[in-house]
Amino acid sequence: MTTAELAPAEDDLVPDDAPTEPWARTQPHDLATEQGLIGRTLLTPDSRRILRDLALNPAAFYRPANETIWRTMLALADSGHPIDPLSLTAALERTGHLFKVGGPAYLHTCVAVGQYVYDTGWLADRIRDLAQRRDLIRTGQQITAAAWQLDQDDDAAELAEHAVAELRRVRDAGHAQADTAAQDIHDFLAVDDEHYDWVLPGLLEHGDRIIWTAGEGGGKSVLQRQLAVTAAAGVLPFSSHPSKPNEPNTVGPARVLVLDCENSGRQSRRHYRALMNIAANQHTPVRRGQLHIDIRPEGIDLTRPEGRSWLMRRVESVMPDLLIVGPVYRLHAGDPNSEELARRVTVVLDEARATARCALSLEAHSPQGNGLGPRALRPVGSSLWLRWPEFGLGLRPVEDERSAQDERARRVLPWRGSRDERGWPTFIRQGWSGWWPWTGYTPIDADHHTGHSPTGAIS
Repeated sequence: MTTAELAPAEDDLVPDDAPTEPWARTQPHDLATEQGLIGRTLLTPDSRRILRDLALNPAAFYRPANETIWRTMLALADSGHPIDPLSLTAALERTGHLFKVGGPAYLHTCVAVGQYVYDTGWLADRIRDLAQRRDLIRTGQQITAAAWQLDQDDDAAELAEHAVAELRRVRDAGHAQADTAAQDIHDFLAVDDEHYDWVLPGLLEHGDRIIWTAGEGGGKSVLQRQLAVTAAAGVLPFSSHPSKPNEPNTVGPARVLVLDCENSGRQSRRHYRALMNIAANQHTPVRRGQLHIDIRPEGIDLTRPEGRSWLMRRVESVMPDLLIVGPVYRLHAGDPNSEELARRVTVVLDEARATARCALSLEAHSPQGNGLGPRALRPVGSSLWLRWPEFGLGLRPVEDERSAQDERARRVLPWRGSRDERGWPTFIRQGWSGWWPWTGYTPIDADHHTGHSPTGAIS
């Protein structure tokens, strides 16, 4: 018997009751995603903000029960009522829809699914995508059916124009109303945005992303902790003399969240206790509620749902002005050179930044030196870290060996072109006893006009 005789006939591969047309299949949908979005929203304290920010049309849901539930949640939000499983159950019961959607048991199912998801933006985008696919299928059916009608008055050119218009409608669904027209340059420039929204005046603005790099023991972790405490205390971070209330280096205190993914709690307490004492001794103590910290010395994998959830729960709880996270290599567990993993980490960090409208400061290791010249300051790992932040600054020992060793003098060097002007010091050194660990200084051989110093020597 030949191979051809052994092979089943083509008709045998298709069940007797299988649809013969592509559009007769079950249309694209994902009930678990719909349930997860409903459940996650019900479990989130700030559910009104989620509903507002997602702006998800209830008609995008595939299952009518889920559409009804989402409409009811929107109605609760509009009326100022709480949005939780109990209030939703009561609202559905009042309108006679509770048992039509599956009763309390179905709401419990949604909440159970919602416990295992977090990224509501991704869930909503998937629901929109599937709804658009269904709309595209329906539109394709209508266009195909119209093309088969040979006895209608419209000619082929008119049908083609109608098809193009319908496909544009599918493409723009949910976007056209939200779009704003491109502005005339005069209208664009008429907006007054000359005033910066500072977290640390002259240094960090809300929305900024900065990555600090240095070699091992180069001082970047110390600098991150100093930024955290000084921002929370309301002082500029590199003053070379103790602060006094209402002096020029005193600024408004910021709310700061530190997520340390490298150091132990014991190590961090020792360092932060000393910095908190410095702030108190300088008459600018950190008030309760200004600085929050969570320690994760084993690292966190932001490419996984539980990692994203861990970070976002803390961000939503504190809503910081300044978020300090790192180091970069502890933010996922895969190949540090992977562009895709780095991209997924930046998506989560950008979501956190957008949620709190905060500045974001990270630290990263720089590559090992080759002995042929100064050590490179770019971040180790994916090249995405070179492109993603607005600012990239590295700490490198100055050329004067005595200043570099005895005074821990460092040059602050950009390793990427900055997207805006900032006033970070060009040189920093170890502070005096009782002052901040890093203070700015001017080398003795600095040019009075350019500030350039060939040695970075302190004295």
